[in-house]
Amino acid sequence: MRMRVVCSGGSLVGIAFLTGMAACSSSSASHGDAGNPHPDTGQDTGQGCQPGAANSSYVLIDDMETTDHGPIEFATGISLPTTQGYWYNSGASYAGDAGVPADTSNPPYMSFTFSAVSPPTTTLNCKASAHAARQTCSLNGLYDTCGVGFEFAQLPDVDAGADPADAGPGSPKYTIPFDISHYKAVTFWGMTTTPDATSGMMLVKMSFPDTDTDPRGEVCNGGGGNTSKCYNSYAKTFAFTSSWQQFTVMLDITDPVAGIAIDPTWGYQGAQWLPTQVYGMNWQAQRNTDPGTDPPLMTDIWIDDVYFVQ
Repeated sequence: MRMRVVCSGGSLVGIAFLTGMAACSSSSASHGDAGNPHPDTGQDTGQGCQPGAANSSYVLIDDMETTDHGPIEFATGISLPTTQGYWYNSGASYAGDAGVPADTSNPPYMSFTFSAVSPPTTTLNCKASAHAARQTCSLNGLYDTCGVGFEFAQLPDVDAGADPADAGPGSPKYTIPFDISHYKAVTFWGMTTTPDATSGMMLVKMSFPDTDTDPRGEVCNGGGGNTSKCYNSYAKTFAFTSSWQQFTVMLDITDPVAGIAIDPTWGYQGAQWLPTQVYGMNWQAQRNTDPGTDPPLMTDIWIDDVYFVQ
């Protein structure tokens, strides 16, 4: 089964383990944690951004500065007719029932766009950042989600009439599995403006759908139309706060602390981790209370400057 993605639309506490990166200021204009040592260097982030040398271990996936919504900037291992995949927003699908209002999202579903960061911030090696991926939602449905994500690579969809030689943005495309096995981690910056009033955090799940856990691979659904056991992808849950933080996830299923795992309580439990067959990655928040029993869950997810780590 193919899932077409054209331009937009589509479908934990971070463990900082890296060294040799620059510290970044903890002021309101930077991705840091005020008064705390930078997680990668141990330097006091209150002293301002300390420039560091470029590090070839970090491979930029996207810094969200080049276009309104994609494609992603990552091009390693991607050559025509394969093209880079696009960002999308997802979730907020509850239509409302019996006096319970419907979900809302901004940007609306299928209309993803990058958002301005004001004032601009700094990330890896004092890199300036003026835009980020952002999605806000009001969730009313049980187990409903809100999030953003992207898919790595696409091919022209000849079934939809695309010319295989035309890899331009107007060409219908479908997402294909991609090999990320030569990377050991992903690092990114994240924050929220809607932390829980008690904990001061919002839990955000970062998932890596592959051919075993996404219905397009026809494994979790047995090749049929029942997708109820799908989408339990290998993932890591992070605790976002109202301050920008750097988060790192190890692409390792043997590390119970910093690595990824499937949820053992639901979904297809026979899924293998297939780093050579990954469709993309996404971040989402989820409402876990029944409709009508609690106020809407307000979510606001910000993601900035995403890198692979070699």
